Amino acid sequence: MYHTSRSAHRWVGVVLSLFLLLIAITGFLLANKSRMAWLRPPEVDAVKVASPEEIRPMSEVVGAAFAVGLAELKDMGDVDRVDYRPKSNIFKVVSKAGYHEVQVDGATAKVLSVAKRNDQWIEDLHDLSFFSDAANAWVLPVVGLGLGALAVSGIGLFFTPVVRRWRFKRKQAKRP
Repeated sequence: MYHTSRSAHRWVGVVLSLFLLLIAITGFLLANKSRMAWLRPPEVDAVKVASPEEIRPMSEVVGAAFAVGLAELKDMGDVDRVDYRPKSNIFKVVSKAGYHEVQVDGATAKVLSVAKRNDQWIEDLHDLSFFSDAANAWVLPVVGLGLGALAVSGIGLFFTPVVRRWRFKRKQAKRP
């Protein structure tokens, strides 16, 4: 039984280590994305505003982003999200496809920057949705359960020889 468990632990570990490696590398990159401009474009300085009334309406901001002419950003169906950053007074219009980001000045509705967001596809790799929604919904939980099972079986495999040696030594000490 011990040898079968060890063999199963080894092969499950080899398969899951590939997923673990992918998740670890992408997790490291995502944890440090604010320090790496090639992952997430830095925020461009915009005109400061004194009150919320000075901020351009969403329709102008999104219209400015559409006017850039990106093939992946033509209408509202192409928009993944619009983030507003009050500290820098910029809107970030992010496309669903192509991982593009258009930074728009909140006071003037002028386009400040058009860049690729590499952190988005790395996040998709991290949660396996890059491959398919089914991979995210079904494979990722199985990987998590498998890693938990590896942890439990690894503890068992570690302590089994320790307990056997301890029992053997105790049995030997009792002999006259």
